[in-house]
Amino acid sequence: MYILQPNLKVCWAKSEGELIISGTKGYIYVPAPWWKTDYFEIRFENPVNNKRYFYQLDGEGIRYEILSFVKSIETLVNNSYIDDEVSKAMVQTIADFYNSNDVITI
Repeated sequence: MYILQPNLKVCWAKSEGELIISGTKGYIYVPAPWWKTDYFEIRFENPVNNKRYFYQLDGEGIRYEILSFVKSIETLVNNSYIDDEVSKAMVQTIADFYNSNDVITI
């Protein structure tokens, strides 16, 4: 799995319903509907290096986090398949976007 570094610069784009996240070494392609993702690809200039990832979430996108949180409270067991550090990074990324940290508007 690829870990995004804090100084990695990416561009988010939506086109024809799919999501493309462009980076300095390649891009992530998420087919439509990207908000209900169960599959995505990490694509590089050399197609031999491309990777495909498949997973099934209970719920849709970020709703998985809420569903997992509610189940954890009800059962007093951590049901999350998402690592705590990944969850924290997601929240920080959203906060950075809303606060316009490292955001360039074109």
